Amino acid sequence: MKQLRIGGMFPLEHPSSQRTDFLQGYGADTRYYMSGRCALYACLLDIASSENLATDSPRIAYVPAYTCETVLASYQKAGYALRFYEISTTELTPVFRKADLQGVSVLNLCAYYGFSRYDEAFLQECKRRGITIIQDTTHSLFSQDGHSAYADYYAGSVRKWMGIACGGVAIKREGTFSNGSLASDPDHLQGRYRAMQYRAKALASDDPHFDEKASEVFWETELRLRQMFDAFGSDAASIDILTHFDPAPLVARRRENYQTVLRHYKRSSQCQAVFETLDDSACPSHFTMYSEDRERAQKTLEELGIRTTTYWPLPPMLPQPQLYPQASWIYNHVFSIQIDQRYTAMDMEYLGKALARL
Repeated sequence: MKQLRIGGMFPLEHPSSQRTDFLQGYGADTRYYMSGRCALYACLLDIASSENLATDSPRIAYVPAYTCETVLASYQKAGYALRFYEISTTELTPVFRKADLQGVSVLNLCAYYGFSRYDEAFLQECKRRGITIIQDTTHSLFSQDGHSAYADYYAGSVRKWMGIACGGVAIKREGTFSNGSLASDPDHLQGRYRAMQYRAKALASDDPHFDEKASEVFWETELRLRQMFDAFGSDAASIDILTHFDPAPLVARRRENYQTVLRHYKRSSQCQAVFETLDDSACPSHFTMYSEDRERAQKTLEELGIRTTTYWPLPPMLPQPQLYPQASWIYNHVFSIQIDQRYTAMDMEYLGKALARL
């Protein structure tokens, strides 16, 4: 394998001197948490404690069939039954059905990879029925249309965007959160910081051993969090990074990088971009594509020094995936590559040409 050129963990972000509070303008109350699932769980706890929630109200969450198991785990931990909606292979568009809304109390919404493709008329119908809308903003934090005006809560993670130990953000559009957060878990924090330290050493030395250690520590920490997550708050250092972060350079670089890849890539059965145009509102989290033989495509790219990621494995909470044939197909064929602010136009030209040869 060639030396890793594209992909891999972020090293730790350093706060700037200028306070921006860029996440404060989306609602009445913004809280910072240890992870995205902790932020989502905090929103669900707030809903449960609302005076407007009758004790006999149905606790059914209408959730996408294509999603991360940690999102679904948050709903299950909060006591919700899951009802799924299909996701189209065409630009990962939600396939909502009004007939499914009977008994639903919460809708989970996602703008995949920074591209908002949901039906706003359906969201209006949810509001008319008194259904609470939670938008998972992990993929769309920096898109101009990444926070739907119809959502009651936003919950997501910044960790796919920069090097930060605690990336969870929860925002309540109106009013304040009724519950405080728990203290962040010290073992989790230690693991996150250690992983980013190893990543920084890998970048400084070009020694792949440090990348292996970073991955090992990251996954040890991640899998532990999946077993014990709760409404754990952020640490002071992570809050300092987020409240002093200027998103403009990040947005500009990611948009430029995405366009560069699009110019050089060629559609084929082994590489078809999910979003083949970059609209004015989107800030892409990744360059995401479908591949007929994903394993072969990923292996070829790895040999070229390009690391890929599959979001996501089929979650165990989806017991009958055959009922959602498009989402099932997506799970088997989708993968993503980082095109973030660390990379130059030359890197992205290299990536685009590599994709064209698949």
